[in-house]
Amino acid sequence: MKAFLKKRGQAGFTLVELLVVVAIIAILAAVLLPQLMGYTTKARESRAMSDLATMRSVVEAYCADEGRGSYPKPDNQAQDGVAQVMQAHGIKWTGAQGGVTDPWGSPYWYDAPVTGANCLSFIIVSPGADKQLGTDDDIYCTNSQAPVKGNPAEAQPPLGDTRVSSAQ
Repeated sequence: MKAFLKKRGQAGFTLVELLVVVAIIAILAAVLLPQLMGYTTKARESRAMSDLATMRSVVEAYCADEGRGSYPKPDNQAQDGVAQVMQAHGIKWTGAQGGVTDPWGSPYWYDAPVTGANCLSFIIVSPGADKQLGTDDDIYCTNSQAPVKGNPAEAQPPLGDTRVSSAQ
């Protein structure tokens, strides 16, 4: 009988020991979770900037090679519209559900003011974490500016009223 009791006494953890371990894990999680959330936000911003840089390259290449100096039109249906140009280069800008979205799940927006018959400038925007266009957390690029975080109303060209979504 003594051997049984001895084994039983060595076989596990006490309730107090388990509670101490759970408390330590909870404290570590409470300290580390806010730190990790900051990294997640930065990773999403980096992905959006990378996506915009790729789209900017596609639009610039189209202008130089096929557009005869004009950027794609802000139209998902036109032959020389942004949807056709992006899809021709492997970006699923469908003009319907299932199109390319930013890391927060919002569609990217494209605008290119038409001057005469040509589009001489463009802007591509991710609405950012708040999913609202025209706020300081937006990420955008233009024909003259690499992707940056800020309010696209301050960009050249500014975000206009003819913008076309990738999920419209």
